Amino acid sequence: MLTEIEATYRVVTPMFCAGADPMRAEVRLPSFKGVLRFWWRALAWSRHAGNLETIKSKEDLLFGSSESGQSRVAMRLSLPAIPTTSPAGAVLKIPPASRVVGEGCRYLGYGVMAAFASKKQQAGQLTRPCLAEPFDFTVQMRGRNLETSQLSSLKKALVALGTLGGMGSKSRKGYGSLCLVRLVVDGAEEWDAPRSLAELRAMIADLPHGNGASMLPEYTALSKDTRHVLLSSNKTECTDLLDLVGRELVRFRSWGYQGRVLGGESERCFKDDHDLMKAEAGRRQKHPRRIAFGLPHNYGKRPDEQVGPFEKNLDRRASPLFIHVHECGDTPVAALSFLPARFLPKGKSGISVGGQKIPQALEDDLYGPIRDFLDRLLDKHRRREPFTQAVEVTP
Repeated sequence: MLTEIEATYRVVTPMFCAGADPMRAEVRLPSFKGVLRFWWRALAWSRHAGNLETIKSKEDLLFGSSESGQSRVAMRLSLPAIPTTSPAGAVLKIPPASRVVGEGCRYLGYGVMAAFASKKQQAGQLTRPCLAEPFDFTVQMRGRNLETSQLSSLKKALVALGTLGGMGSKSRKGYGSLCLVRLVVDGAEEWDAPRSLAELRAMIADLPHGNGASMLPEYTALSKDTRHVLLSSNKTECTDLLDLVGRELVRFRSWGYQGRVLGGESERCFKDDHDLMKAEAGRRQKHPRRIAFGLPHNYGKRPDEQVGPFEKNLDRRASPLFIHVHECGDTPVAALSFLPARFLPKGKSGISVGGQKIPQALEDDLYGPIRDFLDRLLDKHRRREPFTQAVEVTP
């Protein structure tokens, strides 16, 4: 028996997606398959009570593997119109007014664009090309002999991707945000796109978050410890809202240049991190607290200023904080999702602080800065940027 599925997504922030050639921006079906499997896996943790063998078996049966054979779901991606490409070397601007992206966007885009102007580059100048927003694409799927549970899990993954995720480089920082516009299964409409923050909140709350005793996932997944915070403002462009989120994050995290951030005095929320990395190398007894936002977390180019996983076969740990911008009618909404999980693999949890091995703090303590940032966003007396609404999702 065949099941026909059609999912249409709108890309609402610049997308840094490419194949083998990173200097050629393109919307790729393999990239979509990868993020869809990621969100399927993220939902499977609670659905299968953290049983890794069951999760792997179910994933292989649905999406295929060398052991289980071909995927039960064939996919085809189509674009109604080819999106505009902003080439490397160009300055990233926000349509339709062609304003250079703000400092918050540039902070979140560190690595794919210049954060600041210098003699060699302009602020916002791209180091790799991207696809300009907005544009739509559709993925047509044909499921072969899908069980009811498989179809349900696939639909949930399509929704999670289209309400929490994105595609391409820097997608955890809000770039390449995908908004699910339409979901059709065997000719029947199964999705009403959210038109408000309240409707988006209800849809995210409906995703599986686990039940029973809390257990930290072994990989990035939704669980009872997951938190979602939704933000809105008076901005009408999705990238402008992303800029506000980036500005709030840089205020919270950054020491700044000569103690200044965004034209004002730094809040210096992490003075202990700064003092630690200024201390004599080899005598540090702990790691910076801000590693919670991901590794590497470097303070300069010298070896004694580098912070990352100590194990040689590990080079990074992606941030457990996801930023997604959703187009809700005429008002964009930012969804920040904190998906805590084991920070580094068992037996490989050492942190290299300037080459010195430091034991990793337990996750309950390690993730404190991220929880504090979310609490800051919810508190109108602590946050600095002009968000008009800030609410937490209660699953």
